[in-house]
Amino acid sequence: MDVDNVSSKQLNKIRLLLRPLDAHMLMGKNTLMKAALAYKMKEPEKDDEDYDERKETWKASPELEKISNLLKGNTGLIFTNGDLSEVKKILDQEAREAPAKVGALAPDDVWIFAGSTGLDPKQTTFFQQLNIPTKIVKTQIEIVTDKKIIAAG
Repeated sequence: MDVDNVSSKQLNKIRLLLRPLDAHMLMGKNTLMKAALAYKMKEPEKDDEDYDERKETWKASPELEKISNLLKGNTGLIFTNGDLSEVKKILDQEAREAPAKVGALAPDDVWIFAGSTGLDPKQTTFFQQLNIPTKIVKTQIEIVTDKKIIAAG
């Protein structure tokens, strides 16, 4: 799961909700998680310290390479033997919109639509600085035309 713009309080709440489903969320450094996956994918060799422990239980797991390739940015892993739809339901229920931050990528286009703003005429300079056409109607600022202010990406 992608955990960009997710607070530690929100992650803790998700962990608590996942416990009854016997699901475990793992957060860690990507380099360490990739190293652990590489270790798990590598067949034990006689020179390895833990060769005796791993030789009986090791099996090829090429699917772990796909997981390793997904570890970019702020990523967490959720492990479960239970119903994945229940895990997804919890994640969807806890998803929150995040405020825009400098340098963040916009997932969608952002538009300001024509219509009344409810603002008094003293605040027209704000819209003028953004090149948004306005007019004063019944002592309120009204936006004349729709304007795209942020493009996706």
